[in-house]
Amino acid sequence: MNLLSSIPRPLRAGAVVAAGSVLLAACSSTPATTSKTPSTSKVQNGGTLTVGLPNAPTALDPSTEGSLVGRIIFTNMCLSLYGINQQMAVVPVLAASMPTISDGGLLYTIKLRKGLKFNDGTPLNAQAVKVSLDRDKTLPTSARAANLKPVSSVSVVNSNTFQLHLSTPDAPLTSILAARSGIIMSPTALAREGSNFFEDPVCVGPFAFKARPSLNEVILTKSKYFNGSAAGIPTLLGGAPHIQTLIFQAITDPSTCYSDLLAGSINVAGPGCLAPNDYKLLTQNSSYATKQLTSNGYEGMDINVTNGAGSTKPATPANNPLATHPLLREALALTLNRQTINQVAYAGSNVVGCGPISPSSVYYTKLSCPGPNIAEAKKLVAESGVKTPIALTLMVPTGTVNVTQGEIQATEAAAAGFKITVQPTEFTTALSTAQAGNYQLFDIGWSGRVDPDQNTSPFYTQGSAFDYTGAGPSSIVTPLAEARATTNVSRRKALYYQAEQAMLQYNGIIYLFHLTNQIAYPKSVVGLGFTPDGLLHLGSVGLAA
Repeated sequence: MNLLSSIPRPLRAGAVVAAGSVLLAACSSTPATTSKTPSTSKVQNGGTLTVGLPNAPTALDPSTEGSLVGRIIFTNMCLSLYGINQQMAVVPVLAASMPTISDGGLLYTIKLRKGLKFNDGTPLNAQAVKVSLDRDKTLPTSARAANLKPVSSVSVVNSNTFQLHLSTPDAPLTSILAARSGIIMSPTALAREGSNFFEDPVCVGPFAFKARPSLNEVILTKSKYFNGSAAGIPTLLGGAPHIQTLIFQAITDPSTCYSDLLAGSINVAGPGCLAPNDYKLLTQNSSYATKQLTSNGYEGMDINVTNGAGSTKPATPANNPLATHPLLREALALTLNRQTINQVAYAGSNVVGCGPISPSSVYYTKLSCPGPNIAEAKKLVAESGVKTPIALTLMVPTGTVNVTQGEIQATEAAAAGFKITVQPTEFTTALSTAQAGNYQLFDIGWSGRVDPDQNTSPFYTQGSAFDYTGAGPSSIVTPLAEARATTNVSRRKALYYQAEQAMLQYNGIIYLFHLTNQIAYPKSVVGLGFTPDGLLHLGSVGLAA
């Protein structure tokens, strides 16, 4: 029996490019960090490194997987055509150089690095790229199809060169290929495994998949075939592993993550694993290294408006009083005190905000956030004509911090006549429930991308696997589409601001704050890379001798 079904959306539980894309990344204000690596003679060769993560990943298929923890795992076993470097700029990884863009932005020509092999020993070539991208575009359960929609076809020029033929110019495309849409899978493994590829995924990377003995544990082993350094892949994004075995362990209770780190049961507490107060304690412990970086993502409350039939189906009104009464969505937004939620649940570690675009982005424009205003919220509830108390269910991923956040929101909303029941739900189950449209409210975060299109469009576009709230109104969708079609930074920034203003009126997602990613590990762990998108780069990691 399959361990998991496919669940989209690269999300973060709240527990704890074209020219425009490259420019915005280079202007990011939050650089990556890398733990100091001593000389090779001071690092053990072999051994096991265990990383604690706040949730179990969904099915490990690059075409369908949809969680931040899944991205972290893929970062170390399934490299993409492009990646994000320490300055948050898009750089070549499996690709040999940035795309050559011609024909008015409708033709991308991309060359591959030579000599790379998949972790089954078969060669990486242009035909393999075509197989993977075609699969991403056509697989019925693909979470990548919407991102790749402007790509009408993929053609092979020669063994190391392929071309993307676009139906319309697409500003974020290169940055899209720096995420899961750019992961190239072994055609041999795809032919052998078909829809069960996630049970034994094979890609190009410093580590290879070994086993998933339970939902909560993924085991990787040092690749026998990876030669990233010889091929010229940047060390941060490829590396040459010292350790033999890399284990990812889901730990949903932050206090357990903390105690396991102190006891040595895990070597690294990944993003979201630790409670903010425990992270603070570790910053005062000289035996541990701690890193904190503001992400390009956000935390928010999704409201099911027109996702009554499921995110990939036509827009259907949800069984939710907030779906039929926009005044109630506005009222609910006015009850929430972002500062209080951030301070009580997260020890003030996040950056309060009410839009999807992070202050770390060159496209950021500061918004005037509404509320809290209980008097106005009560007035709107009365105008809606809906009898109080208004019963709603708020789904939150399991974990004490998530539950705390939900309970604060429920308490604040009660003052205006809302009766919210907090429903803790196992993470992968929560994602599948939201995708199916079987929810009313859902606290969920987005790990963020360097191009703002990927932090906005997928969540308001009907048919997108990430659109849990339903089809967005034209006041949002139109400026987002216009922003995607131009590489002019000033024009894009103005269009995103226009869309964010409309989002504040619509309240399909009530944005709360921009996430801060925190990690900790003993100083005996060396060579660990960590970037503001929440990814752990472990290709060069080792244990000090």
